This record gives sequence, structure tokens and C-alpha cells, in this order.
Amino acid sequence: MAKFYAIKVGKKTGIFTTWEETSRLVKGYPGAKYKSFPTKAEAQNYLEAPKVTDDFSGYSAFVDGSFNKGKQQYGSGVVILNNGEVVDELSIPGNDATFLDSFQIAGEVIASLEAVKWAVDHQLDKIIIHYDYQGIESWAVGDWKTNKPISQFYKKEFDQVSRNISVSFVKVKGHSGDKYNDRADYLAGMAANA
Repeated sequence: MAKFYAIKVGKKTGIFTTWEETSRLVKGYPGAKYKSFPTKAEAQNYLEAPKVTDDFSGYSAFVDGSFNKGKQQYGSGVVILNNGEVVDELSIPGNDATFLDSFQIAGEVIASLEAVKWAVDHQLDKIIIHYDYQGIESWAVGDWKTNKPISQFYKKEFDQVSRNISVSFVKVKGHSGDKYNDRADYLAGMAANA
């Protein structure tokens, strides 16, 4: 059975037909993004997925997570914006024993899901999720394998809640002075310490 390897980010981008060639182009490349597909058309669709800009037109959400080791509790922080104006904030504590060994990642996952649920509840047709942990996007779109309970839960729930809404992702650098990312981090910390 033929496979097509699409490289979005690597030493060279495009569609390739052998793992050997693909491997040479992605191994050791920081932030490489690639995926295999059974058809060339699917590989092409993956490469042509629209890139999201950092503009703030429409609805967007900044998400982050935190963990309190002493309380064995994770926290989720979400800042919802519409056209660059804050319209809501969420601070959600959690302590599901299944996810505690994922520490703050559990909080980030829950924050992302809550942002999408918020958008669905408000009958939006699309939302942009700004995140600082790569798994938020990579698990959701299937770029990363879901090996742990938290990633398996996230992928399953994300697929469910995002059925009728378009979700795009933008990576931001954590703890870099981005005011909305810092605010989401603060809300997550409040929830982890609640």
C-alpha cells in the first residue's frame, strides 16, 4: 500500500513517497511537522490548510494550565476575546486522578476544551485558540500520537466538541510578556490554588 508523506515544516517541504527521504528531511529539524496519508490528495489538503495570522478579528481564546503539587490539583485559565476585547474569563480547578501525572498539561487541555465549548454555547462558527504548549494543537489535529490518558481524552473530546465549529490554532511563547497569555496563566494559577 502506497503512502504519501507531507512535510509542513522541515529541511524541505512538500509531498514525498518514501519514509527514508522524509526521515532525512525532518529528523533533527526543530519543530518539524509532518504526517503520512494513504492518498496524495489528503497529503495535499494537509499542506494547504490555511495558516492563521495573529490578527484579533472575530473570536479568539488564550488558554493555559497550572499545577499545585501540594494540593494535587490542576487549574485551567481561559481568556475569551472578540475583536481584541476581553468578553469573558474562565478559571477552572480540576483534580481528576487520571490526569494528575500530566501536571499543568491537564489544565491546558481542559482550558482548550472549555474555550471551544464556550464558543459552541455562544453559537459561534469559528474560534482561534492561542496556546503555549504544542500538544494543544498537535493532538487536536492528529500530528501527535495520543499515548497517555490526558492526550487520549483530549483528542476524543476535541473531536466531539469541535464537530460544528472551525477551530484554528496559534502558538504563542509562554511567559514572554504576552498580556493575554499571562492573564490565562494567572487564571490557571488561581484555579490550581483554589
